[in-house]
Amino acid sequence: MKLVAILSGLVRTVRVVAELSPRLLDQMGVAAAILLTVLGVVMHWHLPRQQMSMEERVKDGKISEDQARREIRFYTRCAPIATLLGVVVLMFVLFDLSQ
Repeated sequence: MKLVAILSGLVRTVRVVAELSPRLLDQMGVAAAILLTVLGVVMHWHLPRQQMSMEERVKDGKISEDQARREIRFYTRCAPIATLLGVVVLMFVLFDLSQ
């Protein structure tokens, strides 16, 4: 019964999104692209500070080296992905607007 209610709610949401004006969807795409790009840039800026913080926490014995390595790996992988994804979304939206 709950699954049916969830699916009907999802269908209603899809209908509402489909009925939105294309201009609004383009504006939402530009906003998403900007947010992704800014998130990636901020992660790039914070990476050196995060590395120093992880080194200090390892020295203090608060976390293990593996935990620090995983967190630094997260930043080094996700920062460029978020930045590039934001640029790709912006290019897609601009291409869609030009047509």
